[in-house]
Amino acid sequence: MIRTGASNTDLLKRPFGTLVVEKEITKQKIVSMLEGVGKIITVGDATTDRLLSFGITPDIAVTDGVERRALLDHSTDYQATEMFCTNPAGIISDKAIEVLQKALEATSPIRVKVQGEEDLLALPLFAMAPKGSVVLYGQPLEGIVLVNITEEKQNQAKELMIKIFGNLI
Repeated sequence: MIRTGASNTDLLKRPFGTLVVEKEITKQKIVSMLEGVGKIITVGDATTDRLLSFGITPDIAVTDGVERRALLDHSTDYQATEMFCTNPAGIISDKAIEVLQKALEATSPIRVKVQGEEDLLALPLFAMAPKGSVVLYGQPLEGIVLVNITEEKQNQAKELMIKIFGNLI
């Protein structure tokens, strides 16, 4: 298991890609930003729900049924193969990494349901997702971050994991 220390969590609070502020999030804007991309991957319930409300089904959605520490009383339902993993808060578990890798190799759409917390799972996805993919996640109280996966972004994610966790996936 990879654990994060409290002193390193500030590094994870900065957007890893392009922040689309809440007031600028429209279907037209998100659709235009996703034009021509490979896999569309969402991390977080609110981000996944927002894309689904725009008629965009993510190839992979990683959710935990919790939003801002509150259990959701609903879960947007859509047709997807479900995979499951456990990932405690503040950790990137080996099992979660294994399930994410399987999800990346599977036929989409895939919904990875996390028992625990999914927030940190964006980081290994930045490193593992195929180039040309996009990972979207929520930036609390600010908007949605869109990360275009390039070799440079993959390397940045790997360097960040080493800096924060002391090792790679």
